[in-house]
Amino acid sequence: MPPSDPTARPAPGITGDLSRLYDVFVDWPGRLSRELPGIERHLAAVGARRVLDAGCGTGQHVRALRERGYEVHGADVSEDMLDQAARLLGGRGGLHPWRMGDPPSDSLRAAAPFDALIAMGNVWPQLAREAAGRAAAATFRELVRPGGLVLLGFKAVAVRKQTGNPYMPLMRREHEGRPLWFIRFVDTDLAPFEDGTPAAEFHMVVVAGDASSGAGVREALLHDTARVRAWLPEELGPWFTARGFEDVQVSGKLLDPTVAPTTEDVFVSMRVPG
Repeated sequence: MPPSDPTARPAPGITGDLSRLYDVFVDWPGRLSRELPGIERHLAAVGARRVLDAGCGTGQHVRALRERGYEVHGADVSEDMLDQAARLLGGRGGLHPWRMGDPPSDSLRAAAPFDALIAMGNVWPQLAREAAGRAAAATFRELVRPGGLVLLGFKAVAVRKQTGNPYMPLMRREHEGRPLWFIRFVDTDLAPFEDGTPAAEFHMVVVAGDASSGAGVREALLHDTARVRAWLPEELGPWFTARGFEDVQVSGKLLDPTVAPTTEDVFVSMRVPG
């Protein structure tokens, strides 16, 4: 099998129909109740009040942290997601078009330094090639003050290859009078990228209707794919330490960085050297 296409463009983020359906499938009250205590514990450890949410999507983390008194900016590569975030937040103030791995935009440089950068969701693995990851790590050090926090939460999908199970839990929602199904799976049977980093393909499929739906209302609405880097949890600590970060901890639990990851869900916390 040949290496993954070296000319493939970076993913544009979540756009189009998938961006409009994104919040239909995310249980935000449940997710925020699970994540916010851990995020705030990490922020408190460095005295962080000014926060950048990198890959902010529809702005849910930005709003929740602002409501708790933090000064929060959001950045995302997808204009569709930023438009939704602006509607949620009541305007574009503090929102920045930016792809993690690219040099900081002028507006981000003007807003920096931040006390902390967080990236929840599956943003980090989309920096699929080694050079992109190294560029992002350098940017973290440019945007975050010395001694500040970088906190990442994502899926180390190489674990899926080890387990032999490519499927994530099926989600069903009612939307506009019909059931929608959100199907996610990972194809790990790919050759490495041309620079040798392990590759995977993350698939997101939305279909509408069920056996009780009438003719014409059962359909596949979209199929979105993204090439990602297939990390293993044990690779992450040494990688970030080699990039110069301090106190690097890889955990399976956001609220307790001492808990080792036992699944693909990982959280990486680290300090910018100062």
